[in-house]
Amino acid sequence: MPDRRKREPPRAYEREAGERRPARPDEAPVRRQAAPDFTQAARQRARKRRRHRRHVLVFFYSFLFLAVLGAAVVLSLTVLFKITDVDVAGSSRYSQEQIVEASGIRTGDNLFRFRTGQAAETIRQKLPYLGTVRVSRKFPARVLISVQEEKIWGAVKTGGRYVILGESGRALESAPSPPKNCTELRGLSVKEAKVGSAVKFADTDQLELCKSIMGAIQKSGVAKVTAVDFSQKARIRFVYDGRVTVDLGVPTDLDYKLAFAKSLLKNNIKPTEKGTLNLSVASSTNRAYFDPDYGAGSSQAAGK
Repeated sequence: MPDRRKREPPRAYEREAGERRPARPDEAPVRRQAAPDFTQAARQRARKRRRHRRHVLVFFYSFLFLAVLGAAVVLSLTVLFKITDVDVAGSSRYSQEQIVEASGIRTGDNLFRFRTGQAAETIRQKLPYLGTVRVSRKFPARVLISVQEEKIWGAVKTGGRYVILGESGRALESAPSPPKNCTELRGLSVKEAKVGSAVKFADTDQLELCKSIMGAIQKSGVAKVTAVDFSQKARIRFVYDGRVTVDLGVPTDLDYKLAFAKSLLKNNIKPTEKGTLNLSVASSTNRAYFDPDYGAGSSQAAGK
């Protein structure tokens, strides 16, 4: 038969005194907690260690790269790439020694311790007749200066002197008289002219007019142009060989008019004749008129 005796409740013990005490009815039996999972924590610690190691390696290699790069830069600017030759290509009125001296570049200098653009501009300022200047590095230790002389438009009289005007509009020189075989540009009012810098005119339209006319004359190949008169914008004239005044009229159809004038001056007008060649209506009539100095009624007409 089953044991019907009343079961004794669980015994409880005080930890400090070690004495037994009866368990209270509301006190549940103490159950053992499951052991913590140390595997998850170990994985997290391992991941942290790997991240830390990667960061350390990245920092180390970055520092090493910067150190090597810095050392290379220092060597390049102090020990390596010493200039051994400074050469000049192109012809001009200036000697090679003058151009090299104006550049400020010396043999023994470092190839990277100057700016090519600034060196070129310095040369143009000191030697105004050079229109195009290019400075380039040629490894391992050479510098090449390429130059091209600027075309001259002519000489403009201002303040008792003559300013030599280049095709870029810069003042190339200030002289007491126009150089030999230099075209005199008349009717232009100069406001400011500093050698090596752009000439400033009182009338801003004069510069564009001058560019247009002188560019067309040089393009046409008409030589021996003694003077060009810009005093009347609607009546542009130039003097050929000091003896024939060519009247172009308004500054339109310049290529046609100048080609016509070139042909007449070469084939129809004698080398000893003086007078006025009128091409002001040549664009519409295909005709030009030459009026010799020796008689007002003996003008000649030429067609094209």
